[in-house]
Amino acid sequence: MRARLQIDAPVLERVARQLTVAAGMDLAALDAGRMQWAIEARCHHLGLTAGAAYLAHLQSAPQELDELVDFLVIQETRFFRDPEVFEHIRRWAPLMPSAFSVPLRILSAPCSTGQEAYSLAASLHHAGLPLSSFTIDAFDISSTALAAAQRGVYHQDALKDVPPELQAACGSLHSHHWSMHDSLRSVIRFERCNLAHAGVLQGRPPYHLIFCRNLFIYFHPAARTALAQTLKSALATGGRLILGPADHVPELAEFFAPLKPAASFAFTHTPVAPPAVRPVHSKPPANAPPPAPAPAAPVHPVQAAPVSPALEFYRRALEHHEQGSDRLAERRCRQALYLAPGYLPALELLQILWRLHPSMRLRRALSARILRARHLAQDDPPPAREKEHA
Repeated sequence: MRARLQIDAPVLERVARQLTVAAGMDLAALDAGRMQWAIEARCHHLGLTAGAAYLAHLQSAPQELDELVDFLVIQETRFFRDPEVFEHIRRWAPLMPSAFSVPLRILSAPCSTGQEAYSLAASLHHAGLPLSSFTIDAFDISSTALAAAQRGVYHQDALKDVPPELQAACGSLHSHHWSMHDSLRSVIRFERCNLAHAGVLQGRPPYHLIFCRNLFIYFHPAARTALAQTLKSALATGGRLILGPADHVPELAEFFAPLKPAASFAFTHTPVAPPAVRPVHSKPPANAPPPAPAPAAPVHPVQAAPVSPALEFYRRALEHHEQGSDRLAERRCRQALYLAPGYLPALELLQILWRLHPSMRLRRALSARILRARHLAQDDPPPAREKEHA
């Protein structure tokens, strides 16, 4: 068993700040326990024995930041994740060639290990679009994830919950592994790209469909604003933006409007209202009486403040949990905690939902987070931080 390294708080803070600049990560989203684990792993790999030595290496070797990001980025993806999203695409796909000039341009970013990009290609082709009628750009910041995506080989369980016709559209099964069809590979271009950088897509032709799921939740406000502006410029007029369930951040509202009935995940450009036409009034005669004073505006009673969005997400989580839909309940808890990271009811409900979670590390980290939130709620100083394996 490897010996634990002592990573001092100032080292963690300086590394975190470099990550916020380079990758747009929100300091609040960078869990200290996970960062400790990632830096320790890199130190063991590099033969370093202290956090200060790692910080010096990070500052002298620019490529090391990419390696650290690979450790920190959670590659959570799967084929045809959120079936309602792909059902929406299946219904829209036959209308796309008549709405836009072909070939259609599609973006999947972050694409992680490639399952989303292959799912998109298979869905569009299965919906009747020839493979020659579209191309997919698949971007991610993680070189390790991109290497796995380009291989396009996945364990047989990766498609176990997918209908047989879509399995066949994706690839073929050999020796307990799915290999993606070469025809799908030919329309997908994987590329390393950091969407935290403003204007990173500038100069590229616009995209008719953009998948950008579960990225906004990791960015700090300035990076979220830059990303929203980037996506606005990159999306073709009439195109669609697909987001994750927790990505409804305020920075999007200026540029995008939800599409019904898929308003929980599908967006398009916010319509621009035409300028108001001011009526032209003739000049009143010199002896005309002065105009009557405008009636006073009616006084309305002060209304109660709207329900907190975090509270609303928590209430919906409770409803899903009571109905037995724990997956939806967990999603609503995450949305509530994104808006209010220390919201104790949502943390405690998430702990109930995670009672059988296979990761002991995540359960311990959540318990420590709840403990800190309880002490903060009681205006007590937090206890000495235990070793968190997250």
